[in-house]
Amino acid sequence: MQNSFKLSLNLEAEFFFQQGLRRNKTEKFEAAIASFDKALRCKPEYPEALFQKGFALGSLGKHELAIGCFDQMLTFKSDDCWVWHNRAIALGKLERYNEALNSFERAIEFNPNGTTAWHNRGLTLCDLGKYEKAVLSFDRALKLQPDAYWAWYNRGNALKQLERYEEALNSYDRAIEFSPKNLLAWYYRGVNLSEWGCHEKAILSFDRALTIQPQYYKAWLHKGFAWEQLKNYENAIASYNQALELAPSDDAVWYNRGRCYMVLQNIDRAVENFRQAISIHPGKYLQIIQTDAQFDSLRQDERFQALLNC
Repeated sequence: MQNSFKLSLNLEAEFFFQQGLRRNKTEKFEAAIASFDKALRCKPEYPEALFQKGFALGSLGKHELAIGCFDQMLTFKSDDCWVWHNRAIALGKLERYNEALNSFERAIEFNPNGTTAWHNRGLTLCDLGKYEKAVLSFDRALKLQPDAYWAWYNRGNALKQLERYEEALNSYDRAIEFSPKNLLAWYYRGVNLSEWGCHEKAILSFDRALTIQPQYYKAWLHKGFAWEQLKNYENAIASYNQALELAPSDDAVWYNRGRCYMVLQNIDRAVENFRQAISIHPGKYLQIIQTDAQFDSLRQDERFQALLNC
């Protein structure tokens, strides 16, 4: 009789687990959690249900609760690389980067050939500002999967932070080789070229990014900055205009556009743009405008003084 009752509970747990899986796949995460909870009431020692519940909680941004599920599962299966991996992801979302790094290293301990774990370990090292080590982690991922375009462009991002611009460019080019329509690879390639001082080539990269996604305002912003560095202020303003249509609350776009108007001696428009930037981020831009030497020529202008006193 006891065995029959246990079998019935196990079958019921399996039913609710499968129901939860289906709900996870269709991104009905709240409903999925309810199903996994029912499965766990029938069968408390059900590691797979704990894992899937943790995944659903993480998808809802409930990362502390997700970690709790993963920790529970690890009491049953301490060598499961995917639990360690997903636990690391949740810790990273909470900006607990050192703990996340430890979890990725446990995942790699149990599966040294896990491309995703090596890649995401690299991202965590970037979050910690350890770019040299991040590059090595991306290298391990790419040794396992040479066509992993996402690892190529993140490797490029780490190299860019180290100001190793030529190596970074090579990484972005490899990413594009494997994924020619990848928006982020073209965008970061442009940022890298701009930081390297190659502004004309940067604009071409931003144009490619915008061909893929015309609504990507960051490409418009950085394209405007590249035009500004080339002293083509009309084109810079045109790019900033596009960026503001897409992201009217971005303070950097207002500030940069104001700077262009200032160079063109259109003081009314410059002050108007600086006022918008200050209204969005007063602590940042008031100090810059009050102290930066580039604004010295405006200090006696009544319109500029009114801006500082507003």
